[in-house]
Amino acid sequence: MYQIRPQLLSPCLILEKHPNSSDPFLLPKPLSYMKAEIKSAALSIWQDKWDNGETGRSTHDIVPRVSNKPVGWNREETMFVTRHRPFPSYLFRFNLRKHDNCSCGEKGDPIHYATKCPFTLSWHFQTPTVSLKLQWLKNILTNNFSRTRLLLLMRFICDENNLIVEDNN
Repeated sequence: MYQIRPQLLSPCLILEKHPNSSDPFLLPKPLSYMKAEIKSAALSIWQDKWDNGETGRSTHDIVPRVSNKPVGWNREETMFVTRHRPFPSYLFRFNLRKHDNCSCGEKGDPIHYATKCPFTLSWHFQTPTVSLKLQWLKNILTNNFSRTRLLLLMRFICDENNLIVEDNN
């Protein structure tokens, strides 16, 4: 009967005969074991950086665990969740606009376009309460009908950006 004592990332496994015997011998660790240990360590470091980072907090709220597997969002869903690209609030953050307002006068963020903007009325979702905003967004991303409506909303915003965003820079 043998016992295994794995040493983290050491190149060999140390096998000992029965505890009464003092005759250990070495075997090389399989490459698959080494890969699994490295992957586990890398995911742990990545998770720590994701949890303690300063950016991506809106995405972190929805996807708190890092993984090598994609979340399954399309381009439009990714833009909505990350609040990137066509939105005045994003463009303003990087000094690409002088203000963060929509053409209707309100702050041009994703929630505004999905719930209040008169230009996107055809694709509106019910306005979430502040305390349920995260759950509201998770529900949209898991419901196929809502995902389709979000896709159409985002395509409209991207295609008709000149109607949505004031062109005053």
